[in-house]
Amino acid sequence: MLEKMLWEGDNCTFLRITVRPNSGQRELIHILSETEFVVNLKAPAREGKANTELVKRISKALSISSSDVTLVGGQKSKEKTLMISGMNATDVWHTLNALHKR
Repeated sequence: MLEKMLWEGDNCTFLRITVRPNSGQRELIHILSETEFVVNLKAPAREGKANTELVKRISKALSISSSDVTLVGGQKSKEKTLMISGMNATDVWHTLNALHKR
């Protein structure tokens, strides 16, 4: 099931998520199921502000440089695909899942 939202490429992992821009929720990550992963963002979905916040917050959550997280799909959609360089899918899943459970 995880392969629908998390899969590996060449020395990278792809993560498909849904964002909630302008969210009042404090929780960054919300895992609804093994196929739906939601990220709450404070920034509005205007002028790339939510996309910028998404990259910064995911890179911080994974303890990697923001240059290792690239938005590769969904620039103008709530459904987004991120490419995470240098991490395998298992490490990404465990790290983000641990944040969700805090």
